[in-house]
Amino acid sequence: MTAGLADKRRFKNEAQDMDDFQRIYGPWALVTGASSGIGRAVSHELAARKLNLVVVSRRQRLLDTLKKELEHRYGIEVRTLGIDLTKPGAIEEIDRSTQDIIIGLVVPAAGVAEAAEFTGTTLARHTGMAHLNMIVPMQLIHVFANKMAKRKRGGVLLVSSLFGYQGIPYVANYAATKAYVLTLGEALHFELKKHGIDVSVLAPGLTDTDMPANLPLNFSKLPMFYQSPWKVARTGIRALGKKATVVSGLINKFYAWQNRLVPRSLPVSLFGFLIKRSFKTPAALRGGNT
Repeated sequence: MTAGLADKRRFKNEAQDMDDFQRIYGPWALVTGASSGIGRAVSHELAARKLNLVVVSRRQRLLDTLKKELEHRYGIEVRTLGIDLTKPGAIEEIDRSTQDIIIGLVVPAAGVAEAAEFTGTTLARHTGMAHLNMIVPMQLIHVFANKMAKRKRGGVLLVSSLFGYQGIPYVANYAATKAYVLTLGEALHFELKKHGIDVSVLAPGLTDTDMPANLPLNFSKLPMFYQSPWKVARTGIRALGKKATVVSGLINKFYAWQNRLVPRSLPVSLFGFLIKRSFKTPAALRGGNT
């Protein structure tokens, strides 16, 4: 009898949570980087909460597949935008394409990483990474937060990284871009609250996605453990409206907090040593800008 009452109470609470989520962040959410990885997992999590979705990626074919999955499984409406976010006019195109709907939640999950000596990566690749990882999220927030503020409700879930908590040699620019996202989100969590806009920053550790798979690193040599993008996405969404920042995974939380306990130079040096020895080849460490 007690177990039955507990189950009924849990189901009622879950239904209430879903209704609240739709009321605050609906009826539409915008997710970039939605064709794979954390962005794809976030899309599924939001669809399960009955938000309609605008999914953005440069890979239109994968978006079309995702659209069919989400509409069939969750009974929601999905729009696809096959856009290269690094190209001029991308943000304006997203804005134009969503004028007829209400975007209540923005999740800029698109990102790119490089691993090599800083001078071994071309300036063009560094600049492209900075634009996609920093400028694009900032622009999207600016466009849609202004609209959310008029309605006095909405949300933003930024995707930073565990590497955003300190400088990381050999992924220096990537770590710096994620530090920008982290501090931007922390500040906007406070600043936009008066407009009814919830801002949270998700800081994943090593996640089982295409991004680490495409880096020239042997991650088995690092004291890090893969998490599924589904678990990471769920952690981020559950933090919305509750926390300014959330780190997924217990050991990742320890890494993030260690900077408060020891001089910053220590984790920087440690990560530099560990990452340098994890490169698959000396040539990969040197990079392609030779």
